[in-house]
Amino acid sequence: MNSPALSHKAELRRQQILDAAGQCFKKSGFHGASMSEIAKSFGMSAGHIYNYFDSKEAIIEAIVQQDMEHSLEKIANLHGKGDLLGAILATVDEGLQRRIQRSALDTEVLAEACRNPRVAKIIQEADLTIRGKLQALLTEIVSAKTPRCPKTIGAKAAVLMALFDGMMIRGIRQPDLNQPELAKTLRCAIRDLLDN
Repeated sequence: MNSPALSHKAELRRQQILDAAGQCFKKSGFHGASMSEIAKSFGMSAGHIYNYFDSKEAIIEAIVQQDMEHSLEKIANLHGKGDLLGAILATVDEGLQRRIQRSALDTEVLAEACRNPRVAKIIQEADLTIRGKLQALLTEIVSAKTPRCPKTIGAKAAVLMALFDGMMIRGIRQPDLNQPELAKTLRCAIRDLLDN
């Protein structure tokens, strides 16, 4: 009877660790942020964190997993829409805002992937899963307009993902971005990409 409450409490504690780690990684970098710094930021002992995660790499894996689950949920919600292209375009503002808000954390994770093969593998596997689901979604649009061509659909999915990945970098380089104007232009680019 107490088990669900304990599971819920454990899940909340786990999320606290992930949120604190994300803030610490953004502030101090992956290598600069120690487990004790992460623990101190929300009043837990560093040793207690190891009950939930065995390493900082495991924390990164959980952060990447959460981001992947968020993306997969957004893609799943688009399937079966009457105007699929319109439904995709309606998500641009939210997707752009999320990419810009997460830019410091996501670039820190990507930087670690350049140095750490295990982190690189985690990111690459998540990306492969998201691309596969996105390609299936784009097949619904592209195959209605042109003969089905997996290479074309794969390229369109990669370019679509690169547009949002680029917004992450743009948010760092140009913090005063006019997001509404950028979203409007991004919608035009996506329409051109998917409508041909």
